[in-house]
Amino acid sequence: MSDLMPRTSIPVERFRTTGSRMAMARTVIILFVCLVLFVHRTAEAQSLESSSYGSASELKGNVYTLSIFISKDGRESWGYREKLEVLRKQEEAMTWIRNQALNYGVKVNFDAMGSYGLEDDIKVSTIDRGTASGNEPSQWVSRMLYRLGYKSTHDLVEWVHSNINAMQIQVLIYAKGRGRSYAMSSSNGVNEELYFVEGAIVYEQDNSGNGVVSSVIAHEILHLYGAWDLYETLSQSAENEERARRLFPSSIMRRIADDINELEVDEVSAWLVGWKPNRLAWYEALRPKRR
Repeated sequence: MSDLMPRTSIPVERFRTTGSRMAMARTVIILFVCLVLFVHRTAEAQSLESSSYGSASELKGNVYTLSIFISKDGRESWGYREKLEVLRKQEEAMTWIRNQALNYGVKVNFDAMGSYGLEDDIKVSTIDRGTASGNEPSQWVSRMLYRLGYKSTHDLVEWVHSNINAMQIQVLIYAKGRGRSYAMSSSNGVNEELYFVEGAIVYEQDNSGNGVVSSVIAHEILHLYGAWDLYETLSQSAENEERARRLFPSSIMRRIADDINELEVDEVSAWLVGWKPNRLAWYEALRPKRR
């Protein structure tokens, strides 16, 4: 017998086949991991979809705020002291947001501001009252910019970017009279000329006659950057409101308060506005769904 006979009994062809199968298995595993990462990133991108478009894309850095005071033709106008009080509450809301952002290690600066109607109201023919019906007018921002002489809403964006060190732009319209305040945020696929510049309309009083408080202003600002309502609405369920009550009893997206310092920005809202980088899977359960 020759000692030169190979000691293995595995045929060479079989060895090659086994190696091919191992390589194929590794390829399948790699493809599976890539697919999981793709799905995760896609879901995350879709979750942030409402906040990644428009002039208020993430609540970070320098923010330019344009405040506009309006009232209806032939009706009572804002008093000058009333306007100053609203602006004081606006400043209170922004100071609170700035401090909340610091809790997440994020800096927000609201120093850049402008205003129209501070001396004399901008008069309009009609002011629709917010009723949370889902059918409120959504073109207030573009309507007011045209009324103020802008030929295009993008003229404001270009002016801010050229003259002010601010990448985020928000418009706050303060309407004389009663109504339910609401935000008008942008989203993918809408008419950019009409909806790219984002803003909110805040009424002098709510429908019960209560005056505007700083927590209402802060609540609407957070909406512009993607935060969800955490109380029952046309698109948010009672089950989610109860879940949010247990998880975030002091969330400003769940309730308002006369003293804004009783409230906080919860972790889901912090993620939505760009303060918290890591998304947890259970956040999706709180996503509003049109009913």
